[in-house]
Amino acid sequence: MIQNSKIGTLEVVTGSMYSGKSEELIRRLRRAEYAKQKIVAFKHAIDNRYGENGVFSHENNSFRAYPVSDVSQMEEIMEKNVDAEVIGIDEVQFFGEKVVDFCKKYVEYGKRVIVAGLDMSFRAEPYEPVPKLMSIADQVDKLHAICMVCGKPAYASQRLINGEPAYYDDPLVMVGASENYEARCRRHHIVRYRDDKKGKIYFIVGTEINVGKKFVEKMYEEQFVDDKKIKTIVVNGQMSGNEKTDLKNLREKINLALIENDYIFVRITGGLLLKLEGSYSILDFMCEFRKNSEVIIVSKNKKGVLNQILLTVDLLKKSDLNLKEIVYKNGNSHAGEEKEENGVIEKISKITEVKYRELKDFNLRM
Repeated sequence: MIQNSKIGTLEVVTGSMYSGKSEELIRRLRRAEYAKQKIVAFKHAIDNRYGENGVFSHENNSFRAYPVSDVSQMEEIMEKNVDAEVIGIDEVQFFGEKVVDFCKKYVEYGKRVIVAGLDMSFRAEPYEPVPKLMSIADQVDKLHAICMVCGKPAYASQRLINGEPAYYDDPLVMVGASENYEARCRRHHIVRYRDDKKGKIYFIVGTEINVGKKFVEKMYEEQFVDDKKIKTIVVNGQMSGNEKTDLKNLREKINLALIENDYIFVRITGGLLLKLEGSYSILDFMCEFRKNSEVIIVSKNKKGVLNQILLTVDLLKKSDLNLKEIVYKNGNSHAGEEKEENGVIEKISKITEVKYRELKDFNLRM
């Protein structure tokens, strides 16, 4: 009979994959070992990526552990280790709801229970039983990985199958390492659905009027392979003389175009901050489609273009939109448009980390 001679604690270490959960669990177990405390650690038998009889981290650190398939096996082992002071459980999300009662029981018995596991599934939904364990824990530490696409703090685990994002209805449990999962931020985390829209949007944005957005769009169309379906939609902000935009109809039009076409060109007329409806701007609208869109900035190479492009790029980047490239044409000297000094566009590209090309360079099929 285990005596309840002291108060136990429950510690939960959670976060996305590659956030260091197992590493932190190993660190805490090692500290307890240095303190000469008796430790019993468990791992789910399904996770044998790095070995059978231990908790392993992506940093190649490890701690001995019993591989078990369910809570009943953990109970059998604990019956033989009644004097254990610390219990560690890795990949706790695989053990189901019964592990919650297991943890509560041994905390009541005065044990220090440390668990590590995912708080969200690849669908970016709560991964039970970890949320329940978090709610009753004495200490919760949520660790963050780095997005493997952009380097920002990661939000969830991205499952990839043959290099493509998994579908929502794919099996919940699929243990893998780098070839199957990546840590991703909100912007780059993708869950596909079987009836997903297939098209891709290119927003065509100009730094001023009459820069050639329509011409750039035509040049892009000519580069696509012949069997691709393409549609153009023009978005006008609210200005005097402009017809008011029906935001609901505009959304429906683009969503339908995404289903029926491979590529959709959305040509923006007017500034990005012009309003579509109430205080809702063109930029706000573009952000709704950021996950399957790219922005092409069209500009002239003329005096004063540097600030225009830098301000446009800054606004788009702060909104987490994907920038494809800057396309420019040289200013018209007959219209008094003096060309910038040589290398200015190149400097802008280097500063903004956005590639560039001149209109005459459109010669590759996409």
